[in-house]
Amino acid sequence: MPPVTLRDVARHAGVSHQTVSNVLNGHPHVLATTRDRVLAAILALDYHPHQAAKALREARVTTLCCTFCGHDPENIDDPYRNLVQSAFIAEAQGHGYSVTTAFIGEDGDLAPLRQRFLQRQFGGTVLVGTTLTSAQLRTIQGWSLPTVLFDHALPDTVGISADYAAGMAALVQRHVATGRRHLALIIPVADPGSTSVERREAFLQACAQHGVQGRLVDGDWSYASGYRAMQALWAGDHPPDAVLGGNDRMGTGALRAAHDLGLAVPADVGISGFDDFQFAQFTTPALTTVRIPHGDMARHAVRALITVLGGGTPPSRVVPLSLTVRESA
Repeated sequence: MPPVTLRDVARHAGVSHQTVSNVLNGHPHVLATTRDRVLAAILALDYHPHQAAKALREARVTTLCCTFCGHDPENIDDPYRNLVQSAFIAEAQGHGYSVTTAFIGEDGDLAPLRQRFLQRQFGGTVLVGTTLTSAQLRTIQGWSLPTVLFDHALPDTVGISADYAAGMAALVQRHVATGRRHLALIIPVADPGSTSVERREAFLQACAQHGVQGRLVDGDWSYASGYRAMQALWAGDHPPDAVLGGNDRMGTGALRAAHDLGLAVPADVGISGFDDFQFAQFTTPALTTVRIPHGDMARHAVRALITVLGGGTPPSRVVPLSLTVRESA
């Protein structure tokens, strides 16, 4: 004979399975007559709650997952990942939740994440990173996995992102205001992620609006790619008078290359980044950049996920960015 389930008890007592659950958990707002019916049904059917399943259910609603999309789990020196993850953990713990971390690799394999969710290792996730596609998001939503998108814009989801277009426009305007007329942006030129697209398009549009030359140079978000791109620019026939790193790491790499090339910054070339990580104020010269409040965004994403877990639908949010002017531009 199959074991008696909570739904069997509900049918026998003529109530919903949620009412049975409320009785078992000592909910104070169950009517006394209803509670008596449920307890009688439990006794008649010899129902015994599955304690292991109960523990899994409790883990599901008290554990959140921070899922990094397209990030290498071995790259532990990534300041973006470290800042976001630290803020995520601090905010979750402040609300009484524990945290686990997952990774969706460049191959886009969702199976490990799905398996962990089905095993009730977590109840909801914040998806971090711009490599997630609309098709992948639809697949994840098909699991009924409560989800909030971080730093990436896709339709039909709750998410938080930043106004990268306005930030890039302000940065271009700053370079133009200092007399620059030939600008180069180091950025992954084929990256389809929303944050890359916004930065690239805003850069080209701003250059056109100001009547200055703008070109894209390929990078991969790393210090080394910023260094290589700067070296390549100065090996060419028409070097720029301003170099914009698509993030602070590439901007810092460009700064180092300028030093090795014997260039004076900003006298010979203006250089900037995009993030305003703490190290940007300690480069030589200090790096002009656009401040992205990653920590505040991560904390907001956690609060939004908790709202989703509670059955709510928080609005998506686009965070304004601010220009931080330092010595390099």
